[in-house]
Amino acid sequence: MSPTKRSETQAEFEQEVDFGRYLRALASGWWLLLAGLVIGAVIGVALTLGGGKLYKAKATVYLGQPLAVSSSAQIQSLSTNPSTVSTLAHDQDVLDQISKQSGLPLKKLRAGVSTATVQGSLSKLGQTPLVSISVQASAPRKAVTDAANELAALVLARVSDYPITKIAVLKAQIASSSQQIVAIDKNLSRVNAAVASGSASSAEQLTQATLFEQRRGTLTDEIQTDQLLLAQAKTVEQGKIVTFAKATKSTSRSRKSALVVGAALGLLIGALVAIARPGFRRERSS
Repeated sequence: MSPTKRSETQAEFEQEVDFGRYLRALASGWWLLLAGLVIGAVIGVALTLGGGKLYKAKATVYLGQPLAVSSSAQIQSLSTNPSTVSTLAHDQDVLDQISKQSGLPLKKLRAGVSTATVQGSLSKLGQTPLVSISVQASAPRKAVTDAANELAALVLARVSDYPITKIAVLKAQIASSSQQIVAIDKNLSRVNAAVASGSASSAEQLTQATLFEQRRGTLTDEIQTDQLLLAQAKTVEQGKIVTFAKATKSTSRSRKSALVVGAALGLLIGALVAIARPGFRRERSS
């Protein structure tokens, strides 16, 4: 390409991309930008006011930390799997059950369920963080609240087989040991009564009493250990709802977003109108 043609092409390109003209057009049509900004914001807010009431309820759950039976070593289970909550919360059978219990339509429930790990929790291998289960829907407040709480409870029930079984076994052991202590106390009373009446030798009764006392002490220690393990199973290994859901209006956040988006679109439209004005086109053609 010759220098003459190159300079002509460059001049045409510079004429086409003359940003100064665009800036002058925007400056002279500032009122169009302002009008577009205000009108877009008003329309965005008006659209949120025209919609139904949107409620959001969020429950926070602790899935539990399962521990080995004979030690405090952590073990893997459904509650330690990061994908468990999301999988169960979006399961069709689970949603069907929650929809029937809460009265929230299945379509709205399916579209409004979300799960997330609570920010700030540091999860390690084999440990589970707190997880939030949220339901958002344009429905009655009570239905949204019930749906979130019942969904959290059902998720916990699905991952709690191990701690529930462990708690049941520990309770049975404590009950059995307590019954044995009651029987031992009766035998001790009988031995003491025999010694007092002189119907048996003191040496024989003393031996029996000693054996009963030793067994009673062993059972008492076992009960204390089982009670500590039971408390551990209930407070550490078994999941729980940390904070129950309570539906609140979520239109405030939607209204703010609609205002920002509407104002931005209005500002853009105002700028296009300012640039497309006949005066600017005449200036450009000249």
